[in-house]
Amino acid sequence: SFERFWAVNFLWCTLFTMILSCGNASQSCTNTVCLVINATCFGSFACVMLPLSRNFCIATNKNCFRKPMIDPRIHNIGKGIHKDIQYPGKGPLPKYQKDTKALFHFRTYINNDERTLIDDSRAWDEPFELLFGHSFQLESWENGIKSMRPGERSMFYCIPEKCLGYTKLSKTLRDMHKKKKDKDAIVTKSCCGNQSTGYCDLDKLTGQSLIFEFDLLSVEQPGEYSKQIWTMTSDEKRLLVIELKEKGNTEFKAKNYDAAEQHYAKAIGTLEQLGLKEQPNSEEWNVIEDMKTPLLLNYSQVMICKEEYATAITHLNTVLKREPKNVKGLYRRATAHGGCWNIKEAREDWDLLSEVDPSQKSLVTRKLQELETKVKQKEAEDRKKLKGMF
Repeated sequence: SFERFWAVNFLWCTLFTMILSCGNASQSCTNTVCLVINATCFGSFACVMLPLSRNFCIATNKNCFRKPMIDPRIHNIGKGIHKDIQYPGKGPLPKYQKDTKALFHFRTYINNDERTLIDDSRAWDEPFELLFGHSFQLESWENGIKSMRPGERSMFYCIPEKCLGYTKLSKTLRDMHKKKKDKDAIVTKSCCGNQSTGYCDLDKLTGQSLIFEFDLLSVEQPGEYSKQIWTMTSDEKRLLVIELKEKGNTEFKAKNYDAAEQHYAKAIGTLEQLGLKEQPNSEEWNVIEDMKTPLLLNYSQVMICKEEYATAITHLNTVLKREPKNVKGLYRRATAHGGCWNIKEAREDWDLLSEVDPSQKSLVTRKLQELETKVKQKEAEDRKKLKGMF
């Protein structure tokens, strides 16, 4: 039986060697035979005989496996995009129609030997939301996600032509994360030249083949989620502003200042989007600006309660630039100036409030007295500290 085993091995190896040596087999056929033979146990003798073929690609050659295996169940990924499933998802393939929302994490790599990591959405704390049917700038992402099931992880190897637009998308996401993490962050304009994105690694991506790794978390159909603001009609946005203002008021009364801040800020942002569609100083534009005033006042009051006086002053300046005699605006800005020890500005706003609304004179007098008392107390504390130093 031992002699038969080696005889069979010899016959099989000789047969494959002759086929591979004929020179007419394509590279893809060579790779296929290479995989079949390596998957079959022929023993050490086979490993000696097979390299005799001039067309044979041994397993240690990386070129045999440079391209990933394409999932045979997927046919509509698109030319220049190869899919490699890491973990299969669950359930049937979702119906991806207009306004379908996909929530997923992604990693982006350069398709090189080192597989250099470019971006990882997990570092930004929030997954990416993709809304279908709105001309997303990366067609390769839409086509890739359309082939996935919830819970699936897949890698998509894309030729450079299918990666156009990623640099701009990555810059936008990085800038948003930087501003969210630090409100006073300065986004760089230049790094490696006049046309720079501000990120040197992104500037070097031109002409690069990229790998996109997607972890599809969920897929929601239209009507199963709250619409994103930018997809809403003007009427829907106005209704949303009213709803957000009411929620903000409720949270403020409950002294949930962080939640109130978020509602007011979202309402203000929604109105700003509405204003972008209108001609400045037009009738509709002025209506939108008037709607912003009470929201800016409420937002500023939240900032005062959180002792973020500089932020409050910034928004109150916007209100008073449009309405210089706005009583609430003057009152709150005077309070904010006093809170951050802008004594001169606080006095000026209290005096102006008294002129604009004479009925507030007694209140203004009391506030000025309180301000003077605080100033004297601080001066006394400062003198005491200085005296202790000598």
